Amino acid sequence: MLDELKADVTAALTGSLRPATLWQYSLGDDGYGNEAPVYDTPYACEGLRGSYDAEYAGLSGIPRTAAKIELLAGTLAVAPKRLDKIAIEGGWWLITEIEIDPATAMWLCQCSETSAAP
Repeated sequence: MLDELKADVTAALTGSLRPATLWQYSLGDDGYGNEAPVYDTPYACEGLRGSYDAEYAGLSGIPRTAAKIELLAGTLAVAPKRLDKIAIEGGWWLITEIEIDPATAMWLCQCSETSAAP
């Protein structure tokens, strides 16, 4: 039943959300023999950028500057992970926490703003 719900949500929302790009990282060499994240793989997707309710954020220890970015799972070819970057609505965001809803239709990402584009 949840698989059908994912397909229904994807069909209903595809094309109506904001275009986004998930940049997935891999570990590479920083030129000094140290491992460092290299953001070399972009994945187009759709999503929304919002903010957390002030009371919820305060009680949960979420920073005031954090964004809540929801990515439509059916438009994304990979599963996002911590430290991946998202470009949406002209801004760059670094994923600090991530979860998926029970129907696996939306990735819910807690993100901090970053100025560093891949």
